[in-house]
Amino acid sequence: MDPTTQIALVKRVHAHLAARTTDHDDAPTTRDVAAYVDAKRYEQEIERVFRGRPLAIGHASKVAQPGEYFTHDASGLPLLVVRGEDGVLRAFKNVCRHRGTRLEAAPCGRKKAFSCPYHAWSYRSDGSVLAIPHEHGFAGIDKEERALAQVDVAEAAGLLWLVPKGQDVKSFLGDTIVRDLDGFGIASGHSYAPHTTTKEMNWKLTIDVFLEAYHLKPTHRDSIYPIFFDNLGLVDRFGPHLRNVFPKRTIRELASRPEAEWVLRTHANVLFHLFPNTFILIEPDHAAVLHLWPLGPTKTRLDAYMVVPEAPTTEKARTYWDANDAILRGAVEEDFTMGESIQRGFASGANHDVVFGAFEHALAHFHREVDRATGQTPDHGGTIT
Repeated sequence: MDPTTQIALVKRVHAHLAARTTDHDDAPTTRDVAAYVDAKRYEQEIERVFRGRPLAIGHASKVAQPGEYFTHDASGLPLLVVRGEDGVLRAFKNVCRHRGTRLEAAPCGRKKAFSCPYHAWSYRSDGSVLAIPHEHGFAGIDKEERALAQVDVAEAAGLLWLVPKGQDVKSFLGDTIVRDLDGFGIASGHSYAPHTTTKEMNWKLTIDVFLEAYHLKPTHRDSIYPIFFDNLGLVDRFGPHLRNVFPKRTIRELASRPEAEWVLRTHANVLFHLFPNTFILIEPDHAAVLHLWPLGPTKTRLDAYMVVPEAPTTEKARTYWDANDAILRGAVEEDFTMGESIQRGFASGANHDVVFGAFEHALAHFHREVDRATGQTPDHGGTIT
């Protein structure tokens, strides 16, 4: 993030502290509970939200070297993402072109070729057919037509993206998001400590729980709240995406220092929501990435990892990053405990809608973008008057 932007954001925080305010919209909004439980809406979201735009599927460091690969299934497509021996990034459907067997079972690794476990058809890292055992039995087949089925993949802002035909990731993200993430070193970092879990929550609810500071004091009272302020945050919209700034109490100290010394990430957590389902949390010396994948109307998978400056090579370094990871996991688990409680509450029928306060406007923005993508009209007219 460039110094001018950092200075402007810090000044906005200082103005809120002086006025005892926070970023907000003019009025609260509502959201029908059906948005979190209805199976038909869920299917529309899968088709129009998750299959119609670029989706981040991992960090670029996973395939930094020729031959490195990883498999990915959470998007709904079985993917094999490979850095070819020629250095080119490619993604294929993880399916043998002989009889349709899953080609690669391992989550990640490094290989020059991939061999099907069923009949041992093998493929080079560029997807071309390498060998067919007892090839005489397949006389006349076109090997080029039997190459692995390729899908479009791109690299931007340090992440790897599954890309629909004809779309451009950097245009989707916009100049500001790309510039900010590049400035925070996401592309130059190294993925560390990946973990996966599933939660009994609608995917949109797993987004909601991160987009406001209103819950910090009651939910995280004994963990991270003492570092932050009660219900103070900045929200900036960039197309469907969001940049949230959650200032730490130490940000007050910057008022007495020269602006040239202001470093936002030291005195605030900066949270990017990349629509629809990825978060990047910028912390003082690293970042955390969360990909939230819908598994059903009321179930979501979380794939999370840290992005650290370099791969740790000593026990001291691993201990340090593991301690940071534990703090984040603890806070996230507190958020998801509340989220699963909300999802159970929806099933009770007690509420026909939920209300987002005027200072929970990042949630309102997110849901409007989902509405726009699916062609829905805002529930209850959207805004309370």
